[in-house]
Amino acid sequence: MIDEYYISDKEYRTFYENLNNLRFRVVSDLPIRSSVNILDIGSGYGYFTIEVAKHDANLQVTGIDISEQAVRKARKNIKLHNLQKRVRIIEMDATRMQFGKKSFDMAVSFTGFEDIHMTRGRKGVHATFSQVNAVLKPHSFFCLVVMPTDEMETVAQKTEVDLYSYICDATWLRSRVYKKMLEQAGFKLIRRKEYYTGKKLTANQAKLEIKYACKNVPQIYGIDTPTFADIWRKFGKKIEEQGLGQYSKVVLIVAQKRKDLQ
Repeated sequence: MIDEYYISDKEYRTFYENLNNLRFRVVSDLPIRSSVNILDIGSGYGYFTIEVAKHDANLQVTGIDISEQAVRKARKNIKLHNLQKRVRIIEMDATRMQFGKKSFDMAVSFTGFEDIHMTRGRKGVHATFSQVNAVLKPHSFFCLVVMPTDEMETVAQKTEVDLYSYICDATWLRSRVYKKMLEQAGFKLIRRKEYYTGKKLTANQAKLEIKYACKNVPQIYGIDTPTFADIWRKFGKKIEEQGLGQYSKVVLIVAQKRKDLQ
């Protein structure tokens, strides 16, 4: 564990885009081979997809996300980085992928399974693992970044995972649950690594994040949220005293496909 520091208001405006260099650090540790085809699951605005593509100029990367809004923004970001020839972003439900079997050499996901749980529940997370197995070639790697609830260390980190689970069921699971799901989906756990940004939100910044979620989650995903007042009654005192984690700690799980599911 490392010490956490509050994000300055100036830093807050662009913090999610860089996360204290977190995405770069994760990508640097991935078992990426040159000239392969990589699938990014729950690609969001494309920040991790872009980081993967920048790792090697010979990579082809496909990002999928269920949100039309996220896909539009991701495509704009891909264009800004001039990566259109090597990166494509597709609107797709990860629990029902429309790719042929054994289409990819590797699959990755950077905190995408929180949103998969939000829209498809725990069964959806399990179904996605099985779908990943189907679209990966034999012995390929599946690398996912998660925030296991039992591994959050500080009050701010624990509040972060509890808060979004409460707001919209954007829920992280325990480490052993991910391990069991991966094994059931035909994967073998190879290694894991912890990463820290050492950053957390102030109470005012947390209020902005919560209000954003209350406004946008119903519009984008059609999922109702509690009111801001209700959320703040439940979590406000703790956030005012300890802050709110902002990807303060994540865990990289590297698994390898060991068999095809029947």
